[in-house]
Amino acid sequence: MLAGQFTPGPDFLLVVKVSLNNGRRSGIFTSLGITVGLIIHCAIAVTGLAFLFNSSEPLGETIKYAGSFYLAYLSFRLFYSARGDRSKDSFKKGGTRKSLTDGAAFLQGFLTNLLNPKVVIFISAMLSGFISPESSMNVKMVYAAIIIVQGFVFWALFSVALQATPIRRIFLTNQKAFNITFAVLLLAVAVRTIHGS
Repeated sequence: MLAGQFTPGPDFLLVVKVSLNNGRRSGIFTSLGITVGLIIHCAIAVTGLAFLFNSSEPLGETIKYAGSFYLAYLSFRLFYSARGDRSKDSFKKGGTRKSLTDGAAFLQGFLTNLLNPKVVIFISAMLSGFISPESSMNVKMVYAAIIIVQGFVFWALFSVALQATPIRRIFLTNQKAFNITFAVLLLAVAVRTIHGS
């Protein structure tokens, strides 16, 4: 799970973007949103509905396009915010911008994770190495709980680590360039998802 989380996918890019732009609190709420998405993905994997997602092409395509459009939306918002060089004025003392509410940070994390069909496939593949159709529901729930708790702890600690002074200083100095880079990467992930790569 840890190796998969360090892959620069939608969740990773979002946590980096929100934590650096909006601070630790927003990063933690984004992590919480991702975790709630993980709960739903784990429920799908544990109950065997992952097979339905893999075998139903229309359902899989719908989720894929919804996720891609949402990532593209986040990308365009970043492009828009980077149009003006407001990096020095946008941050209060301590380098934290207060323009993202807790609810908005949570919703971004939740939707980004939930609308990524690769998450449920990845979790299903992970679980298949430890459980079988004959495994009791208690055993399945324990493994699902491990994935969920590990996910929240990792993303929350990652968002806190991004607040380290050297990292924040580099980001504040080059905020516009970083945001454009994040926007390009999110858009690239959206396009790649649409093309099924």
